[in-house]
Order: sequence, then C-alpha cells, then structure tokens
Amino acid sequence: SNVPPQDRPRLGFLYPRGGSTFEYYRFSEALSDNVRCYMIGGMHAYGGAKTHYEEPLYKMGAVENLAYPARSMGPLVVHAGMWCSTSASFVGGLDWSRAQAADLAEIVGAPCSNTSLAFVDALHHLNVDSVAVLASYPDEATRFFRAFLAEADITVSDFLHLDADAGEDAYNFPLEFLIERAETLDVNRAGALLVPDTAMAAFELMRVLEDRLGIPVLTANQVTIWRALKLSGARVKTDDFGMLFKKNGA
Repeated sequence: SNVPPQDRPRLGFLYPRGGSTFEYYRFSEALSDNVRCYMIGGMHAYGGAKTHYEEPLYKMGAVENLAYPARSMGPLVVHAGMWCSTSASFVGGLDWSRAQAADLAEIVGAPCSNTSLAFVDALHHLNVDSVAVLASYPDEATRFFRAFLAEADITVSDFLHLDADAGEDAYNFPLEFLIERAETLDVNRAGALLVPDTAMAAFELMRVLEDRLGIPVLTANQVTIWRALKLSGARVKTDDFGMLFKKNGA
C-alpha cells in the first residue's frame, strides 16, 4: 500500500567506501519506495588497502571526518541518520560510539545512531544476550567488536574472523564461502548470528543461514536500516529481510 509522500520516512545514511549500497536501494524498492534511503559519501577513508585496523578506524570514525558529509545531509531534512560503518563505530568502545552518534545528531538535526549501536539495539529487541559472530575483519578488529559487545552485556559464544584487510576484500567474499564458514560456528548457545560489516552484501547470506540455523541472522546493513526506521518513528513490517523485521516489524 502506498504511503503519501509527506509521510514516507526519509533516512540518511553516511556510507563509507564499500560496495553494498545497493542493499539500501533494494530494501526501498521492496517496500514500493515508501521508504526513502539517501546514501551520502564524502568522508575520508584511511589506511589505504588496510582500513580494518585500529588507527585508520579511529580516524574514519572521528567526528571531524564525519562532520562534512553529515552537514550535507541537512538540506534533505531526514527523519533519522546513520553512520554505516560497524568497525569505525565500535573501535573506541561503547561510550565512544554513543558520543559519536550524539555528535552526528547535533550536526544533522535529527536522531542519529551507527551500525554498532544498531546491533546492540536489535539484540535487545530480540531479547538475545548471547551471539555467534562471523566477522570479515582481521583478529585485532574482531577483538574490538567482541569487547564492544561485552560492554553492552552481550556474550560471544563462538566467532570467526576472515582476515579481510578492508571493506573491498570483505565485499569480494563469495556467498558459498561465507555459508560454509558460518556453518562451522557453534550456535548452540547463541540466540543470533552476527555478520558485522556494511561492506558485505549479506541479505542473501542472512536468508540462507536463517533457514538452515533457525536463529536470527543480523547483518550490518539490515540492522542499520532497521534502526534508522525505529529512530524515524516509522512502523514497517516485511517478511523479506530476516527475523528481525518479522518480530513486531520495525
């Protein structure tokens, strides 16, 4: 059913170098374009071909790096804004991540969050406090993510890191490889499986693994869109984007 143009949620996404922006457009199309997704780049990427490491991630997630593209979102008058990087929103820990979101909200003039906080919010929504993690990152960044989750009282029962030095490497992982690696994880004590990299196109992976594992599979772009909708005040229910969207809708 079509929503009048003035009532359509307008969502702004600061999206780093990656390749999976198309997932946001696919989501919008699946909802008959009743959700508007504005993708904004313009922040610097640091670290060259090795962005998934501590120093470049701190630089990428610094408000100085995000301020210009966040300001450019202003004229769109979005209902909610998101910083769509998991690694450059968990690297500094939970308080750092919350401060980053608050700084963005002040610049954009609308409620804002980021992908790492969206994972935590989605897990709370699903009443899940123990997870398995299929991380694209090297060991170091994966440890930062596990520490971030621990601060949010979420236990990681099993995890894998796939050693992608940068988002481009993560984007290039074949679907069959990711399915195969995910199926080696012990999910017996996990209430959900997390796939935390916005550079990875993971909607199809999510659908396959939810079907096989029988637990929610939360992917970075999925939780980012879900959280943006919640922040915008929109109510969206769809069966096509995983268990997260099926439970009470967004």
